[in-house]
Amino acid sequence: MRLVKHKTPTGRPHRVAELLRERLALILLFKCADPRLKEVTLTEVEMSPDLRQAKVFYVTRENVDRDLVQIALDKAQGFIKAEVARENLFRLMPEFHFLPDPGLDRAARVEELLKEAGVAADSMKEDDT
Repeated sequence: MRLVKHKTPTGRPHRVAELLRERLALILLFKCADPRLKEVTLTEVEMSPDLRQAKVFYVTRENVDRDLVQIALDKAQGFIKAEVARENLFRLMPEFHFLPDPGLDRAARVEELLKEAGVAADSMKEDDT
């Protein structure tokens, strides 16, 4: 009788995602010629368990048009893939999906709601006195 070992989940996709985030940030900052890509900060990369898909989340500065940045990222995707391929990080190159990071927008919205609630709470306190 042979014992079957169950594979324990490793943190490999997470480690690969962090390494990929660092490499992509360096490529965008130092190797891409498009100045719109210098305004991008990569916040997170999520890798699929098979390492074939990579969701790359980014934020831009407030005064930068997100649509233009998305167009620039889509246009530079071939160059970015070629640069990643040069570093021999992957046996098979993953598909990159560049997405705006919704986390900061949510945080700004929560802050806005809290301010509104604070104004409402302050006006209720004034009514009580």
